[in-house]
Amino acid sequence: MAAEWISAGSPSLIQSDFLMGEENGITESWLCVDCGTNTAPGLYCFPSGEKAGSTRAELDEAFKTADSVQPHIDENTELYTVRDVIWARAGMEPWGGCLCIGCLEKRLGRKLKPKDFLRGHELNTMPGSPRLMKRRK
Repeated sequence: MAAEWISAGSPSLIQSDFLMGEENGITESWLCVDCGTNTAPGLYCFPSGEKAGSTRAELDEAFKTADSVQPHIDENTELYTVRDVIWARAGMEPWGGCLCIGCLEKRLGRKLKPKDFLRGHELNTMPGSPRLMKRRK
């Protein structure tokens, strides 16, 4: 589960043998399916700080030259989990990709409210963009 390796307090290294996919809480790509914005721009970085990529394919390629990457979550990140009904109202399938906050709100025709976010989920406790933080209050 994502909560085990993404931690706002002290992110751990993601090892090259880490399995990606739904079973581990990792999406195929962090790019918004509507506008292409990277919702997790610093998530996959080499320990040196160099960016490793934003898709599973880019991460697999990065692991050909490194044993691990360091997750970095900051004010440019829009990682979150909303309730299933909200995701479905936006026309998204489970594990159907990522949406930035702006595109999710555009699909819903309204701004997100705190009750839209899945309470207690690790992704909803991490730092994020100003608009994400404002919606989660």
